[in-house]
Amino acid sequence: MALSSTTTGHLTFMDFLEHGHAIASEGLKPISNEKSFQLTIGNEAGDADSIVSALSLAYVNNLCESARKSIIVPLVSVPRADIPLRRDAVLLLDMAGVHTDDLIYSDDEIVSKLLADTADSSITLVDHNRIRSSLSHLSHKVSAILDHHEDEKSHEQVTIESGNRIIAFEDGLATVASTCTLVAEKLFRVIEPSALIDRSLGLVLLGVILLDSVNMLPEAGKGTPRDKEAIQTLLKRTDWTSIANRPPPTLIDDAALDKIFTNGRDAQPDRPALFDALSGAKFDPKFWQGMSAQDCLRIDYKRFPVTDSSVRSIGISTVLIDMKSFLEKQNLQQVMADYVESENVDIFGVMSMHCNDEGTWMRELLLTGINAKIVDTFADRLLNHPDAAFLEIAEEPNCINGNETVRLFSQGNIKGSRKQVAPVLLSFASTLS
Repeated sequence: MALSSTTTGHLTFMDFLEHGHAIASEGLKPISNEKSFQLTIGNEAGDADSIVSALSLAYVNNLCESARKSIIVPLVSVPRADIPLRRDAVLLLDMAGVHTDDLIYSDDEIVSKLLADTADSSITLVDHNRIRSSLSHLSHKVSAILDHHEDEKSHEQVTIESGNRIIAFEDGLATVASTCTLVAEKLFRVIEPSALIDRSLGLVLLGVILLDSVNMLPEAGKGTPRDKEAIQTLLKRTDWTSIANRPPPTLIDDAALDKIFTNGRDAQPDRPALFDALSGAKFDPKFWQGMSAQDCLRIDYKRFPVTDSSVRSIGISTVLIDMKSFLEKQNLQQVMADYVESENVDIFGVMSMHCNDEGTWMRELLLTGINAKIVDTFADRLLNHPDAAFLEIAEEPNCINGNETVRLFSQGNIKGSRKQVAPVLLSFASTLS
């Protein structure tokens, strides 16, 4: 049943997140055994979409009377120490008045209790549809999926017919640019048409959808009609005047805020200015230049297990820096070799994306792995197979002299993100025995 307000009888979005630890801890006490836990978890890369969609979906689910039978706990899917690396997400949450210290992270002590086999808990996956390998023993606890990646056909207990398996991916393409679009669509269904959306919630959903759709820039080819509708509805229905008792942002100065809120802090934000601020934090060249090779690889990394294949798994990191600068990182070859070993991957890819001096976006790809033979096999697939032709892969000279386990490529199709590259590699891996 729709609710007349997003806050009637509920905590605000900010308060819901601020008190999450206390609510979860209270629920773990023996006296509270009559309630179960519902954990909302993003993918292991932990980008802004995964973080914000997990936080916001948990709040939206908490608005539904049927869901309040459970204690709903949103998890940030990265270790607590790693959150400063997610600069766009941190900046957006700060602008919304959310303190990242208040959130629950994947390595917090309370999480091991909530995810214990003996705990009465279920798991909702957002921004991915196959639970990470480190939690694979909890596959049976997955009860809902909200995602926009190709369906990996895991967790068959979560069915489309039940309404709990929502995967916005058809005919090789995502039908939304952001999982936050799916959360926004659910929010619009939950509240009454006349109800206003909490400013903090509206701002974080809007910010991530703008990021993931590249502010609906046609040349980027990311945004879809559903993203456009979500953006317009959030701008129209969010109560931008609700700034009472809201802590001022600490990570952005007044001049930058004035550009975003050109008509005053209690008015709706300027779309391009909000996107530019978040995109600037995400792509900041000084930030990427100053990071170690290890941090570059782990800031946006996903591991893809492979079944019934001689290939155990594939790992792909995304870096927002040109490949030449990335290859100049100190101890890079050893760091990549250690990554291949520690992550138990046979093929490891590094996808780079950056804007060159002419203002043109560029994509490059590095492939490495456990040996030169398997790397060459996958390289041949990318270069010559019809299934990979849409990526427009071309070989680049190997500037890592003497290392035959590294191949470098340019990628002509800048729209081909990890969502498109990973399925190509996984499909090939499934044919190897």
